[in-house]
Amino acid sequence: MKFGAVACALVAGGVALTPLALCAEDLKPEQITVARVPARMKRVYVMDPVLPHMVDGRVYVLDAKDLTLKGMMESGFAGMMAAAPDKGRVYVAASFYARLTRGARTDVIQVYDDETLKVIDEIPVPTLRAQALPYRNLFRLNSDGSMIFAQNATPATSVTVVDVASKKNFEAQGPGCYGIYPALANPLRFATLCGDGTATTYTISSDHASAQLKSSAKFFDPQSDPLYTHAEPTRDGYVFLTYSGKLMRLAVDGDTVAAQPAGDAAEGQKGWAPGGYQPFTVDAQAGVAYLLMHDKAVEGSHKAPSVEIWAYDLNAKKLLARSPVAGLIGVTLSASEPNTLFGIDGVANKIVRLAVDPQSRNITPAGEIKLGETAALIEAPR
Repeated sequence: MKFGAVACALVAGGVALTPLALCAEDLKPEQITVARVPARMKRVYVMDPVLPHMVDGRVYVLDAKDLTLKGMMESGFAGMMAAAPDKGRVYVAASFYARLTRGARTDVIQVYDDETLKVIDEIPVPTLRAQALPYRNLFRLNSDGSMIFAQNATPATSVTVVDVASKKNFEAQGPGCYGIYPALANPLRFATLCGDGTATTYTISSDHASAQLKSSAKFFDPQSDPLYTHAEPTRDGYVFLTYSGKLMRLAVDGDTVAAQPAGDAAEGQKGWAPGGYQPFTVDAQAGVAYLLMHDKAVEGSHKAPSVEIWAYDLNAKKLLARSPVAGLIGVTLSASEPNTLFGIDGVANKIVRLAVDPQSRNITPAGEIKLGETAALIEAPR
C-alpha cells in the first residue's frame, strides 16, 4: 500500500490528515493477474508434508534453471505425488477430514494441470492408502500412464490399482509387502518388496479389475542389511541400496523379480553409510550412482543427513569421487540435464542445485533457495 493510502487511515481528533480526493486516488485497487507456468519450463517439484501442521501439505514448483518459485499445489494430509510430464499432469493423492483434524475421512487423487497448477479432476479412492512421508515408491504411475498404483497400510498392506480413464479401482492384496516398482516395459505389471527378503510381482488383468501374484526367491536379508524402499530406474529395471551401502539391480518386467549385486559403495570405508529419505539417485546413461553418505554410522542412522556425496560406478563397481556436501536428506538427478543434481537440505530447510563435473564426478554448489518447513521429496522429471 502506498504511503498516501496509509495516511488516509490516520485520524486525529476525528479529522482526516489527508484530503479525501487524494485518498480516493491512492486507494484504487490493484489489478490482480494470474500467470501460467511455461509449458517448456524444466521443473523441480518439492513435496512438503509440513509436519508442524500436516493437514496443509503442499507441492512447490520451481524453475530448474535458477530455483525460482513458480507456484504451489495443495496436497492435504500426508499427500503423495507423481508427475506425468508427457500429459501435462501432476497426480496428488491426498486425505481430507470433515473437521480438518478429525471427522469423516475422504481420499482422492487430485489431477493438476502442470501449467495452471489448478485441480482439473478428482479420482475418489478408498481410505486405505498409507499416510506416510512422501516416499516416491508409495504412489506411482505405470509405464504408459494409464494406471496409478497407491500403497495401502491399514496396517495390513495392499495396493490400490486405479484406472485413470474410467476412475475405477480395485485392491490388490499383498500381505507383508511394501513399496511399488512399476515394470518399465509392461504397463500391466509392478513389483513390491516383502518383509521376508523376497519380492512379489503383480500382473494385472486386461480389464484392470484383478491381479495375479507371484513371489520371487529370497534375495536380501531384511534383518542384517535391509533395503531402502527408495529405488532408481535404469534401462532394464531398478537400482536398490542397502542400509550398509551395497547396491543391487532388480529386473521387474518378468513374472518374477530377478536380482543381482551391483557393488558395495562403502567397501573399505569404515564407519561410512548412506542416509536420508531419498538417499541416492542414478545417472542411468552413465551408469553412475550418487549417494548421500555420513560418517560415524550406527544402527538407526540410516536417515541421517549427508556429510558427503559419493559418485559410484555401477558397471566398474568402484568409487569415483567424494564431494563434501552436508545436510542433505534427499537427492535427485535432473531428467533433462544429466550433470545437474537437486537436493533437499533438511538441516537448513533449503533446496540446492548441484553441478557434477562429467570427468571427475566431483560435485559443487550451483544455487539454492530457502523453501518449506519439512520438505521430504524432490523430483525433476523434465
